[in-house]
Amino acid sequence: MLNFKKIKNNFVHTTAVINWKKIVIGSGNIIGPYVVIGNNAQHPKLKSNGIIQIGNNNVFNEFTNVHLPTNIKKKTIIGNNNYFMNSTTIDHDCELENDIILSSNVTLGGNVYVMNNSQMGIKSSVHQNQVIGSYSMIGMHSFVTKKLIVIPGFIFYGKPAKKIKKNLIGLKRNKISMDKINKETKRFNELIILQK
Repeated sequence: MLNFKKIKNNFVHTTAVINWKKIVIGSGNIIGPYVVIGNNAQHPKLKSNGIIQIGNNNVFNEFTNVHLPTNIKKKTIIGNNNYFMNSTTIDHDCELENDIILSSNVTLGGNVYVMNNSQMGIKSSVHQNQVIGSYSMIGMHSFVTKKLIVIPGFIFYGKPAKKIKKNLIGLKRNKISMDKINKETKRFNELIILQK
């Protein structure tokens, strides 16, 4: 039905626009219709500088955008087994770990770090330089502002978003122990220091 080609062990739709010279990519990725990977960084002062690094088995649905980095990090990084629904935007210097779901129209500002197994609802958005904790869930239409601390294992919702409750279903589904959450919280605190 849809016109995909196999390129570098990935399935790439013929309408996708990809800056292959600026990408290091693994295998098993599906890059859908009208996806743009490797356009210039959306930054009014800093120029694009660096590469986009993509792991394995990610799905980029239609109209997803992944932008080149700047001198902030010189890398925009996407790990493995992530699922990006239509019209998501991953801005310059973002780093996404593994098993993340970004729902339709999610926008990540520049230099956002998203930890493992996070999930973001439809049309949610994240302020630049933020860290999204592992196993967290951001409700649809929520705004993650500059000062919000999105600690691992909780649900956040609202405009602006606020911590609502523990993500019990997500933690149970992923069989996450208290020890694991404590380790992820420690890592989260270290990332916040590095991200600012």
